[in-house]
Amino acid sequence: MRAKDARALPSPRKGSLLVSEGNNRAVQGGLCIAMLALCLPLGCSNGGRTMDLYLDAVMLRELGQNELAIEKLKAVTEADPDFTLAYSELGRAYQAIGNHAAASDAFKAAVRLDPWSFDACVDLAQAHEGVGEFAGAAQAYARAGELDPKNLEAQIGAGDCYLKAGQVVRALAHAEAARQIDEESRDVSLLLGRAYEAQKDYPLAIQTYRRLWAVDPADSEALLALGLAYIKNGQYDQAKAVFEALVQVRPDQAAYRYLGYCLVNLGDADQAIRTYQKAIEIDGEDWQAHRGLGVAYMVKANKTDDAQSEAQALRHWRRALEINPNQPKREALEKLIREHSQTTNPLQGLND
Repeated sequence: MRAKDARALPSPRKGSLLVSEGNNRAVQGGLCIAMLALCLPLGCSNGGRTMDLYLDAVMLRELGQNELAIEKLKAVTEADPDFTLAYSELGRAYQAIGNHAAASDAFKAAVRLDPWSFDACVDLAQAHEGVGEFAGAAQAYARAGELDPKNLEAQIGAGDCYLKAGQVVRALAHAEAARQIDEESRDVSLLLGRAYEAQKDYPLAIQTYRRLWAVDPADSEALLALGLAYIKNGQYDQAKAVFEALVQVRPDQAAYRYLGYCLVNLGDADQAIRTYQKAIEIDGEDWQAHRGLGVAYMVKANKTDDAQSEAQALRHWRRALEINPNQPKREALEKLIREHSQTTNPLQGLND
């Protein structure tokens, strides 16, 4: 019996804290059958008391009382260290309260006891993924994929986590396996595109994203991915057209910021300034938009020898540093401020 079956068990026995007297007769017969069904394959070596604790814990977890469920499940695993389903339930309860390390340990125990359990492998993968342990998550998803080669979730999960772990070849292998399961899957196409980008095969990534855009012109995620792939490939005209479409579908600060970036690279400083300003109107704390706006003003200042534009560039660069003092290439930005500033303290004004 798999872990997901245990979550569908009937209500606990008579006398449980979770069941009223009026409900006991209705659940008693089904409960006994469920207990017998679990005891046969699992052994229930410590008798009915262990099973009673397990069933109470399952229902407690379903009711959101995870702390109480954990105490009962710990007692179950102490009494019967080979009770696989108890470790799975314990892992889910720990996940629910945010104790991901303990959840991972519980799921590892479940997989060790039953390495042929697809559900246990997926649980372990999700626990690793939740704390950013992508290599471990990828291995667990891959094992789940071995157990059920036609399961799309396992193949996508393995591909995604291998990609995040920097193992591009393995990621692409799982993405291709996922495509064989469902060639029309949007998630598979997005994963393939990201894998192609990781290999710096931007033309193939662009081709993949364009197919998604053709299927759904309002797919903002596909549009964003396509525009960024064009930028990485140095195709700013094409990227500009994509981001112009994106701001019609999803007019957020990121869309305007990327459009502004394209305009700067195409030499249209005035339009870039207006576009970055729209991004800042939406989110005044977007440090990347302030930084980009500063670049646009400085491009204009260099073209027109306009002191006011230069001053605006410095103001927005300082604001970007104020919002995010640990931003990438901080030193380069500070150098630009020093080079263009007329003050004795070129970085003054960060707290204005």
